[in-house]
Amino acid sequence: MRKLYAGLLCLDFANTLEPRGAEPVRDWLRGYPDLVAWARHAGALDEATAERLLALAADRPVAARASFAAAIELREAIYRAFDAIAEGATPAAADLEVVQRAYAEAMRHARLLPEPAPGQLAWAFQEGDALDRAWWPMARSAVELATAGPLERVKHCRPGCGFLFFDASKNRTRRWCSMEECGGQTKARRQTARRRAARAQARG
Repeated sequence: MRKLYAGLLCLDFANTLEPRGAEPVRDWLRGYPDLVAWARHAGALDEATAERLLALAADRPVAARASFAAAIELREAIYRAFDAIAEGATPAAADLEVVQRAYAEAMRHARLLPEPAPGQLAWAFQEGDALDRAWWPMARSAVELATAGPLERVKHCRPGCGFLFFDASKNRTRRWCSMEECGGQTKARRQTARRRAARAQARG
């Protein structure tokens, strides 16, 4: 399963299609079981809930396909909205509507419950048999980011990658989705270019 680099659930969800704006494209979510597996991987579902959703999906394949289609619609709206924000632009109203609608549906099934820590409350989703439970946490994460921000910390990686990430660095200087992948590749390319330039200068 793909490593999670974005720093926030909704942005990692948007990054399940890679790369953005380049070829070839790999989609980590090809059906409802993939959605559940990814949500479990990202910590959005616990194991028991994931297993129950997979069993429900096996019994209700048509409903599972519809829920998966809604998840992909949400994913793409999240990506477009926050990619626009990373560019300093205003997100499209249609994308915000998709996110808002998904959030409203998710929060219809949420309750405020006491946390294990004294004096704290947290949202918890009712269990039940809703296949959409797999993507509710991503909708909530997207609206929490959109309304609480800070949105200036939402960035996207270099061209050819396009991953979104939340820059939590102290000085807001993070430039890549990950140092081990895009950061290392960019530095390696720059080093190669410098070496070639030095050799060309020595020959000239």
